[in-house]
Amino acid sequence: MPLSPQKNYEAESNFKPAFFFLNKTQRLALSSVYAYCRIVDDITDDLNLPQKTKGQELNKWGEEIENTFKNNPSLPITTNLLKAIKTFNLKKEHFILILDGMKMDMSKNEYQSFDELKPYMYRVASAVAFLCLDIFGYDSNALGKYPENAGYALQLTNIIRDVFEDIKMNRIYLPAEDIKKFGLTKEELIDFTYSDNFRRLMKFETERARGYYDKLDEFIDPAKKKKLFPLFIMTELYKTILDKMEKSDFKSLKFKTKLNGFEKLKAIYKAWRKSC
Repeated sequence: MPLSPQKNYEAESNFKPAFFFLNKTQRLALSSVYAYCRIVDDITDDLNLPQKTKGQELNKWGEEIENTFKNNPSLPITTNLLKAIKTFNLKKEHFILILDGMKMDMSKNEYQSFDELKPYMYRVASAVAFLCLDIFGYDSNALGKYPENAGYALQLTNIIRDVFEDIKMNRIYLPAEDIKKFGLTKEELIDFTYSDNFRRLMKFETERARGYYDKLDEFIDPAKKKKLFPLFIMTELYKTILDKMEKSDFKSLKFKTKLNGFEKLKAIYKAWRKSC
């Protein structure tokens, strides 16, 4: 199993600012969850690994998660995960859902409709939102559709931002029916064609993502929203990335859209205002 002692994955995360507002126990728990997500994602994305080997490695991680929930972790990261599981009552199903999403990436590289894409996003993003909420001290089950919609919003933002990067890995997450609706072809996407039709498609997907961000407030108990401050930071950071891509007329998609220090501080301030 390709794993060295747990590295500081949080330093590489777009969500790094959220870590600063957690206590030590929460921070270690979230860092361990994030490291787990990164490791299994890196296995799936490794172009040098044969498909069979990827499948074997992911299956090993499935076994490791099962053993961890039986109080028998064998790795540094799962030793830390076990502490988080016991402290915050994290659910095994969410770790398994993340793995299932990684396995989907191995067997499926296109989606015909948004409804077909949603189960994938639920596995790779909504499941993570459930884990985050439990770590932040908010019973994720009590929030109804919040973690599900948060996952859709964040993952759609990722899909828009990484559209060309994903194509290099032979993956097109944009629904085929949307591509067709805006007069594009798969070949144009593969050739990185930047056209009016492409911009219209990206605008459509951006509005879809915003719709999910806008839904989130419906599921929040105002009396408990302070506990959601770290998650508010995450969503505000990604909403800012979404805005920045749109302001560039989506030309920034040829590169990796990143936020500068001022943009991050502004997002944190918005999150703080929302949590008050």
